[in-house]
Amino acid sequence: MIRIGEDVAENQLVIPAGTQIRPAEIGGLMALGFTSINVAKKPRVGLISTGDEVINPNQAPRPGQVRDINSYTLGALVEKSGGEAIRYGIFSDQFSVLKEAAAQALSECDVLIITAGSSASTRDMTADVIRTLGEPGVLVHGINTRPGKPTILGVCNGKAVIGLPGNPVSALVNGYLFVVPVIEKLLGALPKPRASVQAKLTVNLPSQAGREDWWPVKLNQVESGKWNAEPIFGKSNLIFTLASADGLLRIHPDATGLSAGEMTEVILI
Repeated sequence: MIRIGEDVAENQLVIPAGTQIRPAEIGGLMALGFTSINVAKKPRVGLISTGDEVINPNQAPRPGQVRDINSYTLGALVEKSGGEAIRYGIFSDQFSVLKEAAAQALSECDVLIITAGSSASTRDMTADVIRTLGEPGVLVHGINTRPGKPTILGVCNGKAVIGLPGNPVSALVNGYLFVVPVIEKLLGALPKPRASVQAKLTVNLPSQAGREDWWPVKLNQVESGKWNAEPIFGKSNLIFTLASADGLLRIHPDATGLSAGEMTEVILI
């Protein structure tokens, strides 16, 4: 027996704007007789991969070539976060070619992500391309994090443009840090806590003061509700160091590392 107003009171706001529609919200809507509602339009996120050495995943790499990973990992992250991923393909390290592709992608999308071409070599031209796409252009070129130091953050004529490193781990970790919040902002999503667990670190982790480190870790359950966090060591171009991880552990810029046995927060991925 349910009393009138016991579940929902008269004039009560039941689902605020910005709420993610989960199974429970769908059930509530059905209970109230709402069979259709207005929802946010999925932001279109353009993805461009750069590099003469990058080839499509269905091709056999020759010496010095690598398959395109980033447009697929980032595309999956975009879709998971509520956006629509638009892959524009792989473009060579030529300024005019990349500029034309980026301009087209930005005109058709709400956000543009360019991977690779953001380090300090003569062939890395992503920042220069972003500066041509609109005002104000590049806001940040390089962040004091590991992985992902050469990340670029920009705004071109009101649209976010992000340049991510070519190394797959760096690109995906910084996708979690920068791409996901942009999509949530465009969706108008309400702030919500990230899923995390408290876990005991198994080894010492050094860090450089002033730099924010993000470590992929494997979670091992030691007893009910208690976990150990085991760091996964590997280079930032080895995608399976991240594929093997359950989450990311943050070392604060003020710290010079974490000690074995410390309780840490692990952000689940």
